[in-house]
Amino acid sequence: MTAKSSTRKSLPKSKKEFLPLVQNLFQLSDSEKAYNHEFTNFPIDDKGGAFSVNNKGELTGLILKTTEKPNLDWDLISKCKFLEVLHLEGFKLEHVPDEVFAITGLTNLKLINLQLKEIPENICNLTLLESLDVSNNEIFELPKTTLNLINLKRVTLDDNKFTLFPEVIFNFFNLRGLSLCNNSIELIPSGIACLKKLTLLDISFNRLSALPTEIFELKRLVILAANNNSINAIPEAIGYSDELEFLNFSSNRIKKVPDSLLKLERLFMFDIEDNLVSIPDLSFHKLEPSEKIQTLLAIQSSKSSQLKQAKVLVVGDERVGKTSIINRMLGNPHNENQTSTQGIDISSLDFNEYKAHIWDFAGQELTHQTHQFFLTERSLYLYVIDAQKEDNQARDLHWFNTIKSYSENSPIIVVVNHCDQNLNYQFDLQRYQNTYQVVDVIYTSACNLNSLSDDVKHKIGDSIDKLNKSISRQLPKLPGIERQIPESWHIVKSAMETFKETQNVIEKNIYEDECEKAGVLGSPLQTALLKILNSIGTVIAYPDDFRLKLTQILKPEWVTNAVYKIVRSPAKNPGLYTEEAISEILKDGYSHPQQQWLIDLLIKFELGFRVSNFDLLIPMRLPSVMPEFDKSRYQQGLNIRFNYHRVGLLKSNVLPQLIVRMHPYVDENTTKYWRHGLFLAHGGCQGVIISDEPNQCIDVYLSTRDEDARALLQWLRSNLQKIEHSQIQANESEALPYKEEITIYDENYISPIGYVNYEKVERAQKKGKKTIEVEVQYPETGKVDDIDIEVAPLLGLYKAPELSYNIKGLTDVIVNILLRLTDFRSKIINEEEDDINDRLRESLISSGYSVKDQSRGGFSGSAMGVGERDLVMMNQFGQQATLIEAMCLNSVVKKTINTHYDKLINNYNTQGNSFDFLITYAKVKNTNSFWDKYQQNFNNIRDFSSMHTDKSVLKVGHSYIEMNGSTEGRKIVHIVINFGVKP
Repeated sequence: MTAKSSTRKSLPKSKKEFLPLVQNLFQLSDSEKAYNHEFTNFPIDDKGGAFSVNNKGELTGLILKTTEKPNLDWDLISKCKFLEVLHLEGFKLEHVPDEVFAITGLTNLKLINLQLKEIPENICNLTLLESLDVSNNEIFELPKTTLNLINLKRVTLDDNKFTLFPEVIFNFFNLRGLSLCNNSIELIPSGIACLKKLTLLDISFNRLSALPTEIFELKRLVILAANNNSINAIPEAIGYSDELEFLNFSSNRIKKVPDSLLKLERLFMFDIEDNLVSIPDLSFHKLEPSEKIQTLLAIQSSKSSQLKQAKVLVVGDERVGKTSIINRMLGNPHNENQTSTQGIDISSLDFNEYKAHIWDFAGQELTHQTHQFFLTERSLYLYVIDAQKEDNQARDLHWFNTIKSYSENSPIIVVVNHCDQNLNYQFDLQRYQNTYQVVDVIYTSACNLNSLSDDVKHKIGDSIDKLNKSISRQLPKLPGIERQIPESWHIVKSAMETFKETQNVIEKNIYEDECEKAGVLGSPLQTALLKILNSIGTVIAYPDDFRLKLTQILKPEWVTNAVYKIVRSPAKNPGLYTEEAISEILKDGYSHPQQQWLIDLLIKFELGFRVSNFDLLIPMRLPSVMPEFDKSRYQQGLNIRFNYHRVGLLKSNVLPQLIVRMHPYVDENTTKYWRHGLFLAHGGCQGVIISDEPNQCIDVYLSTRDEDARALLQWLRSNLQKIEHSQIQANESEALPYKEEITIYDENYISPIGYVNYEKVERAQKKGKKTIEVEVQYPETGKVDDIDIEVAPLLGLYKAPELSYNIKGLTDVIVNILLRLTDFRSKIINEEEDDINDRLRESLISSGYSVKDQSRGGFSGSAMGVGERDLVMMNQFGQQATLIEAMCLNSVVKKTINTHYDKLINNYNTQGNSFDFLITYAKVKNTNSFWDKYQQNFNNIRDFSSMHTDKSVLKVGHSYIEMNGSTEGRKIVHIVINFGVKP
């Protein structure tokens, strides 16, 4: 048997004597052997692994990650004198053979999940060792001989049996990263202050009750994870660790925070969830670190009282009696001539000591997409249905999924109205109770009680009283409703309610003045309060949106009336509203700046987009009829179906939102879009997307199977994922409501005859299967059959091409992507860093690379190896290949450049990459002048632009970081792409 090569003929061959060790293993080049990184999603089967050799055929890296104990020749391994990296994982070893510790050239050793109970004392022979990982074993101490390992920079002891902190670690003076996650340690000794170079410390999931102040003498500490312990206080000394950026104290017993936290000006993530500190509202967890700290300090230092207020949101289809039910709850008589709500009506009602703000939403389908402006967490929902109408699962699922989208854990009371007209109606509670938070079903009639027949009274009783009592039971259970907020915050809240009596909106400066009067001082605290007022409905505010933050809305009706006026007004061209048309629609009661604010609101919530500097296109107002087109021109390429399977999962707003997101790629040579679809183009590929709501699927037809088609498909996938995840407020790892299926056509590519799950095809390919059985149905005869389809042709270009992970290859890939992005410079010029990073990330993924986005979302449970890095590229073994740090600049700002560069070289690369990328998205008039000034910030940068491109808008340079007296240790690839001028 032979070693598996990566198909690159230039890879050197292993010496014959080592062939028994590398049978069936994947070969990497020696320069790419990044074995000293975290392994996730290892793509090789259980008997797989990887290796690398140098130009002389000597083994330099060996990894075995398997569930079965391999038959290893340990004596032969000991003869690998040039072996630098050894990684063993996942099989029963129990004892490390002495031969391992005879390989004195090892710099990286991983012994993971091997059921080890101890580390042999002769590990002291490995004096060159820089990284040691013995996680997921049964080790309870380190041998004293490890004190000789003075070159260690990273030690990982996660998931072991340590009850005492291994003090021998204090001899590792070069240590940068230390992880002791998930042990049983009760005390951190003061000697930890010896680790002066430590940047990352993970002591989460232990039994700590306190932290020594000496931890905060570690001046280089950037990441501290101390979550899931029993810590009762944060030491005041934490203020001395002014380099801290990531701080996790969640799931402890902390009652108050020290003032010294305010000194941590670099803090990017601060998690103190699930402690004993008083948190005013769930929106607290969405605040910035400085806002969180100032909020907690304000609560600690002032008299506080409970808020005890919440929203009750009443939703359901049109004309089911939502408004009539609310009127009866308020004690008003039933009105037979009650008109439909046109936007939102808000009323208040006391339920014992709790105040509920009841929001009555319009039921017309046209208005459903605007509900997202106001649906919030920590609310109680009333879902009203009509007993006179047939049971409709699709309707119920639509509303339950809509509620879950914005408030996954909020309770739902189902209100069955008009029961006086159908006493036999029964709502199928069991169908939904396990998936949705349905807490009660109330059978009602909005009619006056004395007007009901005796049979109805006997059946449903005083149903409005039952409904009020049900609400009274649920309000105290809402998260955070009894949390304390300072009296000064109550004063500001009252001031806003007074303004509401006479005004629709107020400007930000007026709100700030009221805060100043009440003693709520400083922007972080004022922003924190504003977010809380928004969550309970006192105001509508978007303090984190640069376009919307200057105006606070006091009356939601003011917003909805304007939005509904726009979307209900016919346009000369359906869906397209000129600035003049919008001004005419909103001429009564809305100033020109307010009209622009409303347009920005529609854009923020992806209800529309600008097609010029002023005109607005609203997809949900486009014609519903599909235009005529030649479908056959699209069917010879990549054809995909996103199948939602269950009724109600494909919501009516998905395709309009997809049009908003995908409009930069619209095919200008077509009719562009309609209510349920759009035409796309990229390079030589054309495509069409069609939403089929009755069949709960979205069909995608692309004309080619080339790189342009792959790019279009990846952008589509990525945007659809973001829409669905935003609808359920989910993480990217959570399941999507659809399955991606490849379309199977007849021989003439005219009619689809079947679909096959893409993941199933991928699994077949990984298992080495050449064919896969697919059920098809021939439209001419209706005959159903099972046929064998070849896997490789079926995947087409889904199968990732051979990827390059060396510095030149990756630089070329990134350069080509950035140059392609200049086609969208007119849009990118107004985008922020995250938006451009999204474009880069999606393009890298469409090229076959695995890319993780680290810029939004804090750090994971253990916090190991994670920072404020924008993008992390992984190689084919799930290892970190390189980091990409990016920034937007309109001019050469030395401080900004140096800050990003310093973080990249000192903080983020905790895993020893040989090269990383610093990318600047420039928006300037003169690229050459910008590049000259940029280079002046670095002493040893060399210009390599001509090696990668002849385009004047892009520059490439290398700077070198000395390691152990050498300039070969690590390189930073500087790329400047200028979106300010035409390429």
